[in-house]
Amino acid sequence: MATSKKSITPIIAIILTMMMVVAVAGAMFYWLTRIQEQGQGGVESFNTRFFSTAATAANVIRTNYNGTFASNEFMSVLIQNTGNAKVATQVNATPSVEWVVSDSAGRTVCTQPWNGAVGSNRNVICSLGCGADINPGQIRELRLNITSTECTLVNVTNGTQINFIITFQGKATAAGSFVKEASS
Repeated sequence: MATSKKSITPIIAIILTMMMVVAVAGAMFYWLTRIQEQGQGGVESFNTRFFSTAATAANVIRTNYNGTFASNEFMSVLIQNTGNAKVATQVNATPSVEWVVSDSAGRTVCTQPWNGAVGSNRNVICSLGCGADINPGQIRELRLNITSTECTLVNVTNGTQINFIITFQGKATAAGSFVKEASS
């Protein structure tokens, strides 16, 4: 009696093996291509943000404080755009223009955005110079109403150095300081 052996011929085995190798190679190629695209996209996004931030720069030229009475407290900050991109000063945009004010001992006086209404959430109001971009090379005065806000300096001792850092919508920063003098 003859036995029948059913098996895969060597040619079919080679063809099946080659098909499996091609399928695995295709899957690996697709997987590696996706990883490379994601990595490259992340690098491009980082570079775009970095160069946008690096291109924006602002310097404080002068600061004047007028705190004659608690009902009339203003700061005037003269800012110059020293970068090669516009510095945004829109106070109601996201992210907003914010600042950190501290005294000479490094104690924080306040950290606030410049978009509030006096008496409601007690945030600083930029009453002059905000809302339009500062072009490269341009100098602009920003007048801040700090009356009855958390940033009031009425109770700070005269002769105290006040330091501040302004962040313009998360892209440019400017820092300055002044000595609080007795108002005349």
